Amino acid sequence: MVSLYGIGGEPDLARCARFAARLDRLRVGLSVLVPASLLTDSAVTDWVRERVASGDALVLHGLEPPRSNRIRGLHDDRRRPRHEAGLRLTAVNAVLDAAGLGSETFAPLGGRASTGTLAALRAAGFGACVEPEVLRDLRTGRVRRSRVRTLAGFRSESARCRGLRSTTEREVRDWPGLARLAISAEDLGHPTRRAAVHDAIDLALLHDAVPATYPELVAPPPAPPHSAPTGRGTPNPDPLTS
Repeated sequence: MVSLYGIGGEPDLARCARFAARLDRLRVGLSVLVPASLLTDSAVTDWVRERVASGDALVLHGLEPPRSNRIRGLHDDRRRPRHEAGLRLTAVNAVLDAAGLGSETFAPLGGRASTGTLAALRAAGFGACVEPEVLRDLRTGRVRRSRVRTLAGFRSESARCRGLRSTTEREVRDWPGLARLAISAEDLGHPTRRAAVHDAIDLALLHDAVPATYPELVAPPPAPPHSAPTGRGTPNPDPLTS
């Protein structure tokens, strides 16, 4: 499972597009974490639309609406009460609708979602909540424990890159399950980090990892209810012959 986060605007798009194109060649889907506040940038919005149309997944990153629509309250989803989360979801969904986009997958700011945020997400029809240590299926209640591997940290760049390669390969080879990589747009601008990301993905595929996006890892939305049959049969198009 490969996700991309930290897109800062149009200047990041060229390297993000090159990365996405490489994944396309490998037939690896990408989950793109985007805050609603970024969807006021037309270049970013157009690129996200293209990626969703190609089969990638849009993950709503946090509940911060655009600056012009700021709601007073916490800027951290770990402690947000349900009523505030519901208000923010209404605001950010309006932004998604205006951009011609939609998402049923959420990644909280601050790493974890509060109980109130999870309740608001379920009420709004979201299917997944992505956290650093777990993936929550909001439709079934299933929680899958899997740590996201990133290049963040205080070790040297070379040590972090070695760790990403070795940990990814070990997880896929020795502990079959859910292996998750999260890559920042900034990482893609550093050749050493970018090479480590490419290597980690290649190693996972070499050990028969099956690519997926976050929406593919949770239960699908319920099917819409069918209209009840009336028992009257097919109407006669010519009432004069009835």
